[in-house]
Amino acid sequence: MKKKTKTTMADLNNEKKEPIVIDNTSNVITWLEKGLKLIKEYGIGRIVIGALLIAVLSVFFWFIFNPSRAFEVYDEWKKRQHDVLMELRIENAPKIQRAIENLTYKVDASRTVILELHNGTENINGIPYTKCSATYEALNIGVPPIASYYQSQNLSLMPFVTHLFKHGYWCGNVDDLTEIDKALAFKMKSNGTEHFTACVIEGIDKPLAILIVSFDKQPNEKHNCSENRENIRHVAMELSVIFEVEARMSEQYSKVSFFRK
Repeated sequence: MKKKTKTTMADLNNEKKEPIVIDNTSNVITWLEKGLKLIKEYGIGRIVIGALLIAVLSVFFWFIFNPSRAFEVYDEWKKRQHDVLMELRIENAPKIQRAIENLTYKVDASRTVILELHNGTENINGIPYTKCSATYEALNIGVPPIASYYQSQNLSLMPFVTHLFKHGYWCGNVDDLTEIDKALAFKMKSNGTEHFTACVIEGIDKPLAILIVSFDKQPNEKHNCSENRENIRHVAMELSVIFEVEARMSEQYSKVSFFRK
């Protein structure tokens, strides 16, 4: 009579376990068949449009049912945008300041000012005003600053700007300016300016700023408007690259960064 062998837990653990294999092939094939049937019945174009519509509606209803969170996301996005552009402006500021300081001393001017164009408030019909503000200023020795007098200036009250946009460059006495813009001529006279040159800082598709080089006294006989034109336009081209990069980054960031963490 054979003696029964007692099976222990160790023996069970030592037994070779058969691997469990889950075959999902049939499920995959089923879904593929359904997908091909949908494409055949409705076309790939309609399916893509439908998927996009579902995504848009999902975002829309998320905003509807989570209004507080939606505003939080928007505020976070605006802060990220502001921080990125502020870092870029801080990085570019020394380059811009150095460029206009070198220009001021090179042409022996009293000061150089950059007026950047920006949006203002809207009228009752929702049409925005365009304004300009002095954002950079370089001064020669002993010359007082005037940038604070040129903040949020409405361009509709400055006919000279329209004239400059049309011709691109100006060089002459403030007295000559009275024929174009009496108010600006009076203001520049009150700042002590006698003679000045101005040039548009152009972007790729629009003007971005105005570069003004002023003299608090009539230039000496060595002063040459034609020669200064080349110096000023050269600096304006350098600045246009910097300002255009800032403008493009602002536009690009506004388009693609809203849902980016």
